[in-house]
Amino acid sequence: MRRSTEWMISACYITSVLFGVTSLCYVEDTGEVYTKSMVTIYSALANIGMLVLVPHFLRFDYYSSSLPVQINLLIFVVQGFISLMAVVINWSKRRVFVKTLNDLSSTRLQFMHRWPLSEKIKQKYDKTLRRKLFFGFMIMVGIMLSSIEYVQLELKLKSFYMIAAAIVVGNIVNMVMLNYFLCITNLNVILWAINEELEKILETVYQLWNLRTIGHIGPGTLITQCCKLSDDLDELALTQHRLHLLGNRINRMYNIQTACVLVMVYLNNVLAFYMCYPTKQKTQILEEYSSWAKAIMPIVMMLHYIDLALFIKGMTNFEESIMATGKLLRERQLFYPALDTRLEES
Repeated sequence: MRRSTEWMISACYITSVLFGVTSLCYVEDTGEVYTKSMVTIYSALANIGMLVLVPHFLRFDYYSSSLPVQINLLIFVVQGFISLMAVVINWSKRRVFVKTLNDLSSTRLQFMHRWPLSEKIKQKYDKTLRRKLFFGFMIMVGIMLSSIEYVQLELKLKSFYMIAAAIVVGNIVNMVMLNYFLCITNLNVILWAINEELEKILETVYQLWNLRTIGHIGPGTLITQCCKLSDDLDELALTQHRLHLLGNRINRMYNIQTACVLVMVYLNNVLAFYMCYPTKQKTQILEEYSSWAKAIMPIVMMLHYIDLALFIKGMTNFEESIMATGKLLRERQLFYPALDTRLEES
């Protein structure tokens, strides 16, 4: 993994702690997750500080006749709801988070000790993380810059600290989703490696059959090789089963936040579609904002959709990798004759 990618992961973890999204610590070398009193206290204080903003939501103009204002208001309220849900989930499911992440780290280390990752998988893993983290941080910066005037106008906040806190609430969603993406990608990379090892085993099976057919190896050597391949297949199957269960647990931990993100995506699509057409309402709303704010909004929207596409790709990779394993076996089993009973059962 490139040094810059490691820095991005560290930056993601530090930002998550600063925002109060996570109250866990981890050992970088082993990936072990644990709790620490100081981090727990800070996270609790950060979460309490976030709750102070809730009364300010009453300042919104809930009866506005402007569609863009109503949609923006609803998006901000959903962001606030996700932030509150993140607080509740982080504390109510804290033990589940620790156990799940430690189980994932343990499974990952055991697999990589037996089957080190190939350069192809390492490059794919590094590229996947770099792209998502880069655009994730870019969209966070964009939201911070574009939210300054919106928070001042809609929430009527004047204090620098209150404005900063409101902007942080708007970015909690992105931090939660970045943490989810890191978890699921660390799981997906092992699934990619399992499929790669399975392809090697199936290729070896084909080669063994050819060598046996032309008489280059005897029955004893064939059975020995088949037993070794059978052991490897059993171990890969057990690892994949563990990862499948872990993936389901990770998805359950983030299911509410993901559902809220999908709601926000729908609202953003409606807003983007509406803002494409010149209307009197649109002109009146834009007049309230400065030139730099109007210039940065389209860029933020473009980054948002790129980031969303990368997020969805990482999320769907989990099921796709599981299905790819079955596809490999179904396609190859028609071409390979039975070599050994034990290998055939595996």
